[in-house]
Amino acid sequence: MNVVYASSGGYAEIAGISMRSLFESNRDVEELAVWMVDCGIGGENRRKLLSVAAEYDRALFFVHGVDPSERAGIPVAEGRWHPATFQRLFLGSLLPPEAERVLYLDCDTLVRRPLAPLWERPFGSSSALGVDDCRSGRYAAELGLPPDAPYVGSGVLLLDLARWRREGTEERFLAFLRTRGGDVTYVDQGVLNGTLGALGQTGALPPRFGAPTVLFDFPYRDLLRLRRPAHPPTEAEWRAAVEDPAVVHFTACFYSGSRPWNADCPHPFAAEYLAHKAASPWREEPPRPDGRGPAGRLTTAAAHLLPRGLMLAVMSFLHARAYPWARGVKSRMRRRRRG
Repeated sequence: MNVVYASSGGYAEIAGISMRSLFESNRDVEELAVWMVDCGIGGENRRKLLSVAAEYDRALFFVHGVDPSERAGIPVAEGRWHPATFQRLFLGSLLPPEAERVLYLDCDTLVRRPLAPLWERPFGSSSALGVDDCRSGRYAAELGLPPDAPYVGSGVLLLDLARWRREGTEERFLAFLRTRGGDVTYVDQGVLNGTLGALGQTGALPPRFGAPTVLFDFPYRDLLRLRRPAHPPTEAEWRAAVEDPAVVHFTACFYSGSRPWNADCPHPFAAEYLAHKAASPWREEPPRPDGRGPAGRLTTAAAHLLPRGLMLAVMSFLHARAYPWARGVKSRMRRRRRG
């Protein structure tokens, strides 16, 4: 099993805790190697990461990350993200040819169950399998995707790198970035969906293989009202994801606000994350401060003060309609300027 992370120096601790959970939950896997795409990991964190791999007698390889702007030949907008988030687009050239199938995990994941059922999943006609990101169809439409194409999240991805190399997929990613002027909604996730989704090469995984925070923050019917997803999970799939997820993805969500590396995180699996931290080389590190600005903290406070129905209506309009509409307008204006 080949597993890949990409981390900056600031996220190395979080990546290391995720990696420990991966090793602990997959002790029975005979061969498990991790590739860490290094986007500024310092020497001390590198030593700690290697010590985690050594504790479980697993192989850990470091590869240098790339600058997405240099690869594309134009400035690439990163928004609130780090260049590390773009690295999954370049794994075909970053990793050696023998890495033909890889499982990519975001640093902010917690692996709770064996991943062999995910690793062995057939690709079918797809070259990238991920959990549907539970978003309205406007996000896919903004990328020019057909209505039946899933919009997959990029936090947990099973990738057919052998096919990517054969078909020049990396160059297709770069061409898409250039066409969009280097500014794509949800950065690399938009590039992946806008490129592979248009080719019919994205496939959806059950949400328990990468359960995002929003699934835990809202009951099933409220989730559908809030997100208005084009391809919603069934209630049974949602329940399996929140009751016994194989992989938890600690994504940011306006309702719960903080994440497990912050103090007093309300996530139901925060305690499991902290247990792995307590057994890791980062056990003495204090909780990180809440990195949200005043607007983010105010949004969380308002969401809990407003009547439930009003809060869902307002946030649904902003997330499912207003934001993708605004991004679509911006994209069309940018293309007109370029044309």
